[in-house]
This record gives sequence, structure tokens and C-alpha cells, in this order.
Amino acid sequence: MYQIVIVDENAEVPVPGARSDHQFRVPQIGEHILVKWRGQTKVCEIEDVWTHVNLDQKQPYQGAVQVLVRWSKGIDPQLYIRRFKR
Repeated sequence: MYQIVIVDENAEVPVPGARSDHQFRVPQIGEHILVKWRGQTKVCEIEDVWTHVNLDQKQPYQGAVQVLVRWSKGIDPQLYIRRFKR
């Protein structure tokens, strides 16, 4: 499970769990993903990915993975498709 952090809007967008027949993976830096926020959808580039590791327990465990994007750099999905269609 991971969440998207929109850094320039100070917002966190939870990502719902994957379907059972789909391998769930965290996107990598430089990848483009569709982000829906406040009724708008944009194609945003991943700027950073990190995770919280809790070391307070005897067995350390990984917390939520956060994926950092900037909303101001996102583009409309139709423009994105048109740009790469040529």
C-alpha cells in the first residue's frame, strides 16, 4: 500500500488496494501516473519515493510508502496522450 503526496498542494491522496489478480507495486522515480484530486485528473511525474520504517519494535517493520508528485507540473491526460501519439 502507498499514498501519493502532492507536495505543492500539501495534500495526501490514499491509493486504494489492488485487485486480487493484479500485482501491486510502487512506481519508481521518473514514472508517470494518473492522479485524481479534487475532481481533476492529471498525469504527474514521480519525483521521489520513500517509506517509513518503524524501529521502535523488536522486529522493525515498514510503514506506508509515500510517492511524491507536484500538481503544478501535472498535465491533462488528453494532452499527454496527444503528445506521445505523434
